[in-house]
This record gives sequence, C-alpha cells and structure tokens, in this order.
Amino acid sequence: MNAHLNAMRTLPLFGDLSPQQVELLAAHSHLRKCDRGTYLFLHGEPVRSFKVLCRGTIQLFRETPDGRESTIDILIAGDCVNAEEVLEPRDTHLSSARIVDDALVLEVPIRWLRENLDDFHRLAPRLLQGLAERLNEARLEAEHQSTMSATQMVACYLQGLCVLYDFDPKGFDLPYSKTLIASRLRMELATFSRTLHKLKDAGILVVGNRVSFTSLNKVSHFVCDTCSIAGDCPTHTALSQAECFRDVSRK
Repeated sequence: MNAHLNAMRTLPLFGDLSPQQVELLAAHSHLRKCDRGTYLFLHGEPVRSFKVLCRGTIQLFRETPDGRESTIDILIAGDCVNAEEVLEPRDTHLSSARIVDDALVLEVPIRWLRENLDDFHRLAPRLLQGLAERLNEARLEAEHQSTMSATQMVACYLQGLCVLYDFDPKGFDLPYSKTLIASRLRMELATFSRTLHKLKDAGILVVGNRVSFTSLNKVSHFVCDTCSIAGDCPTHTALSQAECFRDVSRK
C-alpha cells in the first residue's frame, strides 16, 4: 500500500484528490513492473484497467495493413495511457502499447473506476484536460505536416524533447531510438537520418545520438516563425527565456 500511495502522490493526475480518495484508489489498484520490449496491451484486446505511467517510457502505436507500425504517441512518467477508455464505453483497445524503457505502471480496474468515477469528481476534469491537450497537439501536428518541411518538423520535435526532459540545450542524448522518433514523426528512417544532417544550418548539430543547439535565433526563425501558435507555445517560451540558450546563441 505504501508503494501505491508514494507512486500516486507524485502523479499530477491525482493532485486534486483528497488523501482519503487517493487511499481508496490505491486500495483498488496495483503497480505493475514491465520490462523493456514487452507489450502492455494490443489493439483489439479487452480493456481491463485504466493505466497511468509512473516510471519509464511507452510507445502507443497501430499497425498498418502492410505490417508497418505507425506511432501515435510516446508517453513518459505522469502520462495517462488510456484515459479515453475510461470516459468512452469501449470494450477493446484502439491501439497497442509497448514498453520502451523499463516501466512502472499503475493499473485500476476499468469497471470499478467507471462505476465510481462520480466519487472522484476532480478526476474526470483532469482526464478531460489531458484529452483536450492531446487533441490540440494532434491539430498542431496536422498543421505542421501541411506547412513545414521535414527539417522544420524534426527541429521542432528536438526543441520539444529538450524542454520536456529539461535537457541542457548545449548537449544531450536522444532519449529514444531514431527509429522510434522517425515513426512518431510519420517519416521513413532514411528520410529522418538525412534530415538530421541538414539541421546544422538551422542551429542544431546532431552527431550520432548527441544533439547540441548552437543558435537560438536560427532555430527560432527556422521553425517558430512559420508556426501559428509560436506566441503561445510553452516550448518556444521556455527556450527563449533560458539563460543557457542565450549563452549558446552568442557563441
């Protein structure tokens, strides 16, 4: 029980719940350790539990008719894996989930949670907020697919990784494989690899799996000047305000 409570108290999703509500959820849930490469669930399997990632990384994907994988999202600690399946009365999973890095997953029986969701009145709005954020991200991604070049999309994605993981923009290692990132960006691996070599002129140097931002101004003009939400983008704001980024751009 202590492990459950400690894990749940670190998750923003449960931040608005009372201690009694957290304890009730903990009593009706369990923590599942998953090794890298294992499947959390497969497309079409019955939905048995609501899942929240406490540690590690998960790839959500679907398979195309010709057997290729199309990555829907890459989840990190704190993300809900299947929030839509709590709010929507579906019996089977719409996608597959595979563990990218060794993970710790909190699981709550889906039937119990649906039946008792009204008792956790602050949880449903949190779930809806998360779904709304994913919808907005999907809309922005669709815009980028139609208005940006492959090089601009990769540069935008690398900026997002830098802020998401609080990496040092002067140099960091890619947290995922290039194959996974290419799939997430809807690119062939060969296209993604060629694009990485073109980023140098845009202010980003990539050597192997090492990424270094060399000029804030170049990256900003190259990517953000063509984005409709640049003024409201938290990634753009965070990088623009970072002292270390300004230091890099002056070199």
